[in-house]
Amino acid sequence: MRRQHNSLWTSFPLSIAVSALSGIAVIAATSLLLAGITLFLLHEMIFVKYIAFLDICLGGISAGWICGKFRRRHGMKEGAVCGIVVYSFLAALSILITGCFTSPGKLLLLALMGAAGGVCGVNTKRFSKV
Repeated sequence: MRRQHNSLWTSFPLSIAVSALSGIAVIAATSLLLAGITLFLLHEMIFVKYIAFLDICLGGISAGWICGKFRRRHGMKEGAVCGIVVYSFLAALSILITGCFTSPGKLLLLALMGAAGGVCGVNTKRFSKV
């Protein structure tokens, strides 16, 4: 008889935490990459606002997509929750570093991008077993 093992993705809090951590990792990686591009290619700081916007969008979408892809249900709701968890981490980090809150517009942006990523993740094809 085969044993049934619980997957990481069956636990809601654990799957949200893993998805949010992956979104934070994407934000950190794209921030480093785009900061290097700004430093070495652009030589001007006028695009920093748009680069930060792009970083946050990519992080929210990836967190929601990963949660939706592996949980396969409630993509919009769980993606938005992932975006809110990513925002709470960024807000805590902002308070530690600068001593003030980050803008609440980022909360809305991360929740919307997480929801969009969750919907896309749920609707992606599953790999067929060969």
